[in-house]
Amino acid sequence: MVAHRTFSLQLVIIRPEIKDVHLVVSDFDGTLLGSRREISSRTREVLRQLHELGIEFVVATGRPPRYCDSIAEQTGIPTTLLCANGAVEYDPASGTINQLATLDLDNARDLLVEIRQAFPEAGFCAEMGSDFVAERRWLELASRPADSNIADVVPLLNERVHKLLINLPDISADETLSLIDPLLRGRANAMHAGLPFVELMPPGVDKAFGLKRLCDERRISAMEVVAFGDMPNDDAMLQFAGWGVAVRNAHNSTQNAANEITDSNVNDGVAKVLERMMGL
Repeated sequence: MVAHRTFSLQLVIIRPEIKDVHLVVSDFDGTLLGSRREISSRTREVLRQLHELGIEFVVATGRPPRYCDSIAEQTGIPTTLLCANGAVEYDPASGTINQLATLDLDNARDLLVEIRQAFPEAGFCAEMGSDFVAERRWLELASRPADSNIADVVPLLNERVHKLLINLPDISADETLSLIDPLLRGRANAMHAGLPFVELMPPGVDKAFGLKRLCDERRISAMEVVAFGDMPNDDAMLQFAGWGVAVRNAHNSTQNAANEITDSNVNDGVAKVLERMMGL
């Protein structure tokens, strides 16, 4: 008599071969940038070879366009830029900003009013197209030069607002997310990038949103994309891509969202994965 055996089946996912990749996307700060906040020569060489293979390279960053002009110069190759967590496309060569999404203006105003009622010590700022408006309180909490006399950004919001930044004193970004989550009620998508503030994006908008739009334009499937990241604002992008990679210094949620964990950003984690894929 043969005993019956029960086998548990587990889906085995393996890193794709480079011939099956048409687009590589990476976060910038904490992921692609190495020591001294520069892209290492090793990483630049790998990106050059990626370009020679005809594979598009994209940087998806939480940065606004005004802080992105140096990115393409640092990569050393033509680089597509998705800024503001996927809400904005930016071409540094022409200075063209293409705003892909905005918050509902009434919702944006109401959210800030309600958060301030719940947390009177909060500080706010807003990204609206190419404009940046910050309360003095937000600048102080973010340890930035307090060169603003604005006490309340709410009256200054307009229909181009695509990001709100919330800072609560002496509270981590993870804790802030938990505290304000009950107030959101589907009116914004909250995330953070490891800095001491939370970012409120339009509902459904994140780096995966911007990346999917780009893939649709290029007629590239998600399975042909490799993505790298380090913070919760990268999680959706890593989950969207056919292969998502977190650097070793990544937030726990980002490591959990990834298919693979590579070395840290200061140890060329992105380059090491791409080198192995290219057989270098």
